[in-house]
Amino acid sequence: MLISICVPTCNRPGLVREAVDSARAQTYRPIEVVVSDDSTNNDTERALADLIGSGNVRYVRNAPSLGQVGNVNRLFDLAQGEFLVLLHDDDLLQSDAVASLANCFAATSGLTAAYGKQWVIGQDGTIDEAASEALNTAYHRTPDRAGRQPSALLAGLTAQFPNDGYLLRTDVARAIRYRTDPSVGDACDFDFGLRLAAAVDGFYFLDQYTAKYRVAGRSVSTGNNYTNLTFDLLAGAKLPDDLEEFRQSLLRRYAQPAVNKWLAIGDRRAALRVFRSSAYGWRRRASVTGLLHAGLLLCPPSLTRWLIGRVRSSRSR
Repeated sequence: MLISICVPTCNRPGLVREAVDSARAQTYRPIEVVVSDDSTNNDTERALADLIGSGNVRYVRNAPSLGQVGNVNRLFDLAQGEFLVLLHDDDLLQSDAVASLANCFAATSGLTAAYGKQWVIGQDGTIDEAASEALNTAYHRTPDRAGRQPSALLAGLTAQFPNDGYLLRTDVARAIRYRTDPSVGDACDFDFGLRLAAAVDGFYFLDQYTAKYRVAGRSVSTGNNYTNLTFDLLAGAKLPDDLEEFRQSLLRRYAQPAVNKWLAIGDRRAALRVFRSSAYGWRRRASVTGLLHAGLLLCPPSLTRWLIGRVRSSRSR
């Protein structure tokens, strides 16, 4: 069974070479590695020239560039395997990742997707074990949840289904696709996982490290840097009644970070909408953070952005 490892990239030749090398090092066979390059120059093509020339990598260059969403969708269309793995160009696969995930399908009938745990690595590739434990715990990738998931939708809501590194039926990936709705923005990976979970069943969590997730100053507990969009996607999702309480708990988790993000980008109206929502709640409005948010909401947007920038600068020292 051919499996396609799909790598979208844009102007990061050194990192994509690492990602491609980790894909080619898979113990599973047969595989194909497909790279869709959205770069405005040929640096990535040069970095992969030996692999392209030897036929070890299928490489396509997008001209004009397609953007993040279009680039991933093109890879879904290019994949020749019955199954595919999406691998971001700054992330890596463990050498036995594809074989281990494929074994889940072999052992369990009716699966659509399988995924494992993620190591958190820094820019230099060093594993952060504490951050890895925190990330997997935050996203419900724990031993007690191993196996076929009783609710794919719950796995999508909690982001147990990861942004990449999963093994997925190619026909399903093409049917769901990434979407270009402006409300999705940089939360397109989370949106894809949520819509996938709403459309199909058969998610399998393997309690094993299968991928390495590279971070650079991003929180592992608040949905990276697009918590504002994640909040809105969760609020607008159509869910059965039995998941409503869980949705509300997630909204409470994302509310304050969402206000932070809206304020940071100068959208005071959106920040006020979240601040006034039941998910934020009166107890939080009376907290130190809530009072700070209230004060920032009263400031001119330019002053708010300056103050937030000063706070972030002081924290990074």
